[in-house]
Amino acid sequence: MTGPEIAIIALATAGVGVAAYGQYQQGKTAQAQAKAQSAWNLYNAKVAQREAEAEQKAADFASKQQKRRAKTLLARQRALIGATGVEMEGSPLLVAEDTAAELAKEAVNIRLTGQRRVSAFKSQSILDVSKASAARARAAGFGRAAVIGAGSTILQGAAQAGFMAQQMGLSTSSPDLGTVLSNQASTPGTLRT
Repeated sequence: MTGPEIAIIALATAGVGVAAYGQYQQGKTAQAQAKAQSAWNLYNAKVAQREAEAEQKAADFASKQQKRRAKTLLARQRALIGATGVEMEGSPLLVAEDTAAELAKEAVNIRLTGQRRVSAFKSQSILDVSKASAARARAAGFGRAAVIGAGSTILQGAAQAGFMAQQMGLSTSSPDLGTVLSNQASTPGTLRT
């Protein structure tokens, strides 16, 4: 074997090592990005949960404020009707009932609006947790793919280096794979080398 032949095999082997390392690093980089995305999604889930809690407090406060305003308005309306000396029957009673019904509708609307907003934030939080879980799963897959890909590259490179060595006459004492397989096919049940 000549010096150039040895150099070719050495360079091919080094190239395989560099390719395997690059593939491994690429997988690890993808894994790190997926982990970062998972962390970001968990952060967003916590923010959405806090927003839901704040929205619930705001809706409760708005509902209480509306109830106070409703009581005040109804009391003022009764006082004005009473100050005129008119009995609370007929038209004055109908006006008071209409006012009470409108105020009740407003209270329900405030509660429902608050509940819808709270539900939206809670749904977003659940979605973000799901996204975080999916990103963690991708990260694990990228980590496995990095190792498997690098290992595969090394095995392919070793096979190519062995083939090159055989073609250059470095390994004349051991039979090639084709010879072993043809001998195996001719005599079943025995493995000859």
